[in-house]
This record gives sequence, structure tokens and C-alpha cells, in this order.
Amino acid sequence: MSGEHRVVIRVAGNTGGPALFALRAKGCAVSLSYLREGPGEYTAEYTAAKDGCLFSAGTPEELLGLVAMWEVRGDDWRAGTDDERSWRVALEQAATVHDRDGNVVDDD
Repeated sequence: MSGEHRVVIRVAGNTGGPALFALRAKGCAVSLSYLREGPGEYTAEYTAAKDGCLFSAGTPEELLGLVAMWEVRGDDWRAGTDDERSWRVALEQAATVHDRDGNVVDDD
């Protein structure tokens, strides 16, 4: 796969920081809080505020994705055209299944 592309990025332990730095470079005010689920159990909540909008997610990468989605789609981000819905269905139907070694498997 890496021979086909100049850059390959997958969410991993080294992508959270760059995602936060990208949000800051986009002009977002970023904050982090924790929700206490129980004794010693905490869930992170990252937030970004920009242009009167507030975004919230469990990881920096998810947060950056929400901001990018809004930047592309605007305040009416939820709306989907028939073409968009058809494209998404086609994408899901064409998806391949891989085993842990990356081999394509027939999942019938």
C-alpha cells in the first residue's frame, strides 16, 4: 500500500498531537475535560470552538474530522442529497473484508 501513495496515515498513538496542532492552526480554541465513569475510570472529551460553533469528540482525530466536515459542508452539515446517499450505499456495498494479516477474504 505505501508504494502506491506518497503519504499513508492511520490513526495511531502518534496522530493525536498533530490533530490537536492542526485544530489550533485552523483557529480553534481547543480544550480537554474528563468524565469520571467510576473509580479510576475516565473518558476524555475534546472540544473545539470556532466561529460560534462547538465541536466535541472522544479523540483529537475525531474532533479534527468534525471540524473538517463542518468546514466543507457548513452549518447544514446533516443534509444529504440523493446522490450522496447513493454514493455512500455504493461505497459500503463495494467494501472489502480483510483478515488480521491484510489479506482480502470472502465473507460469505
